Amino acid sequence: MKLEDQNDKARAWAQADSTFAAHCARRHIPLRGTFELTPRCNFHCKMCYIHMTPAEIKARKRREMSTAEWIRVAEAAIENGTLNLMITGGEPLLREDFADIYREINQMGFIIGLNTNASLLDERYYRLFSKYPPTTVSMTLYGADRETYAKITGNGGHFDKVLRGLEYLKDIPANLDVKATFIKENYHELDRIRELANRYTKTFAINYMVFKPIPGVFSEAEFCRLSAKECLDIDIRNRQYYYEIRKKNNEAHPAVNAEDQSDKEHHREEEHHRDYGLDIYPEVLTCLATKAAYWMSWDGRMLPCATFDELYTEPLKEGFKAAWDRLPTLFRDIKHPQECIACENFKHCPNCPAYFFAETGSYETVSPYICEMVHERNRC
Repeated sequence: MKLEDQNDKARAWAQADSTFAAHCARRHIPLRGTFELTPRCNFHCKMCYIHMTPAEIKARKRREMSTAEWIRVAEAAIENGTLNLMITGGEPLLREDFADIYREINQMGFIIGLNTNASLLDERYYRLFSKYPPTTVSMTLYGADRETYAKITGNGGHFDKVLRGLEYLKDIPANLDVKATFIKENYHELDRIRELANRYTKTFAINYMVFKPIPGVFSEAEFCRLSAKECLDIDIRNRQYYYEIRKKNNEAHPAVNAEDQSDKEHHREEEHHRDYGLDIYPEVLTCLATKAAYWMSWDGRMLPCATFDELYTEPLKEGFKAAWDRLPTLFRDIKHPQECIACENFKHCPNCPAYFFAETGSYETVSPYICEMVHERNRC
């Protein structure tokens, strides 16, 4: 398969995904799945909310699912309607049996996304992904040099390995998405990180919302994450950068402007009427989690998403379909806080109970961190 053909496949899926997902949500079909093969990672990012050391895994008295178990869950997933599957970690390439799991899953017919930090990519994985390409590869850049990588990931040498990995990824027939998560240690590097990303892909996104870790995971997130004002600043600067590019391109092609504007207006009208399937039960989740999406954890639990840890079902014990059907019922007694419902920003706020639990230890207690973020944005 040619690289441009695979990219077209990724773009076509992105255009159809939201509407298709809404139809699946209303029929409670598990369209999107995430397989967290391991919580282990060769990076030790200070803000990571999910990374576990072998000692922390042992303390939980659980184990990583075996090769056969992952393949069995994948077979059940596709039989029950899962089409879009993200493979992630931790760092999934750390598993010695990664190639075995990936090869089997890839041939089942999923639209596959791979989440990796790119540092472990070598000739062996290049051959694997060239023969069995994922549709999309997503990786996160943490800095533009060794010094920043040392501050964030714990080892400056990771930077060189990531660059080597990106060289492999740019030649693999998959759509490459590069992201950057910003904290205080790399806040000043937006331009340099974006410039580095643009060497390998045109798809660059930023993240600046960093939450406290799930129970049992150590993280410095609360101390290194950006303030609401800093988050807004970096968001505005990044948007301004792309606005200037679009403005420049429009000036270079003035004949396209009228059609372009018409297309944009039509697109906005379509967006207004598009059904995203977000308003169905459980309404407390303002996304597709439990409706058309789920997260399979490294130890065999089906979760709504990665941020949840205590609300789960167990497909290996109760069967995939039974576990999927029971997942929404876990939210029967969870409600939005009255303080949230009364807020004028309620419908434009990431007021997810998982975020509340991570920040406050309760599903129904408002998070000052989220409130500050939303109020700061609305002040502009």
